[in-house]
Amino acid sequence: MTLIAFHDGVNNSSLVEWRYWASKLNKKVSFVSLIEKQADKAEIALVWNPPEGRLAELTNLKLICSLGQGVDHLWKDRHIPLSIPIIRLVDANMSHALSQWVMAVLLDFLRDGSFYRQNREKREFNKLPQRSTYATKTAVYGIGAIGSVVANKLRNFDFEVTGWAQTRKPHLLFKQEIGTEGFQNLLSNNLIHICLLPLTLSTKKLFNQEAFMKMPKGAYFINAGRGEQVDEIALLNAVHIEHLSGAALDVFCEEPLPVSHPFWEEKKISIWPHVAAQTNPETAVEQVIEAIHAIKSGRVPENIVDPVRQY
Repeated sequence: MTLIAFHDGVNNSSLVEWRYWASKLNKKVSFVSLIEKQADKAEIALVWNPPEGRLAELTNLKLICSLGQGVDHLWKDRHIPLSIPIIRLVDANMSHALSQWVMAVLLDFLRDGSFYRQNREKREFNKLPQRSTYATKTAVYGIGAIGSVVANKLRNFDFEVTGWAQTRKPHLLFKQEIGTEGFQNLLSNNLIHICLLPLTLSTKKLFNQEAFMKMPKGAYFINAGRGEQVDEIALLNAVHIEHLSGAALDVFCEEPLPVSHPFWEEKKISIWPHVAAQTNPETAVEQVIEAIHAIKSGRVPENIVDPVRQY
């Protein structure tokens, strides 16, 4: 029997959620809350934002599995046992869901959804001139498992897409800009900017005052990467002075977003509560099963995380 320590990001892990995961795995596994003493004997940790130092106490641990595609929550633990393999969930369902969210907020901006909702509230039948959106220049920052799907969906909608990464990905068919110079090129040459990057030391505050001011006047910013990649005050100022037309944000430096945060007062900033793509055990469970089988068989599991790159 394989013992799995489960933690969903809160001190009292959801019994309903881990029972659901257990039902999707098989009878040869049992679940225990990571914060319980019994978890000391666990071989597998299926976790999100675990308490600092707790994973290092699991002496039988053979695999750490992040409950999402992001793994930045694990690096908050200064004592995380880096000798233990770490995997992230790479789920086509999550990529599909997030691409839908990007399309929804982007098309809402381009087709003036906010204006027409205000019309509805005021019972007015006003119109705005329809802007030309064909071949709108769009930058996608981060073109991995999720970003590449988003970029291809945008291309299917006739956006002119360029992706950004640290190294070129030759299997992708859309245009790419690489490294620091490429990042600067994208900032100044695109109307739409979509951040889907993993959070690493090199991406923290990547979108700062200098970056926002280098974007063309009227640009729109979308973030479903991580909140810490954005200087929130710089973004707010860029919207206030109307250099940016607005932003759609699914992630924030502090979550839940505090009720006192100034973003709530800015109508041009769309706020979503980190729901663009949620982990679905129904579609992700096969990866966990295969990873467990790989570890038990002495093989390296898929979607292994490089602690040096932090993703």
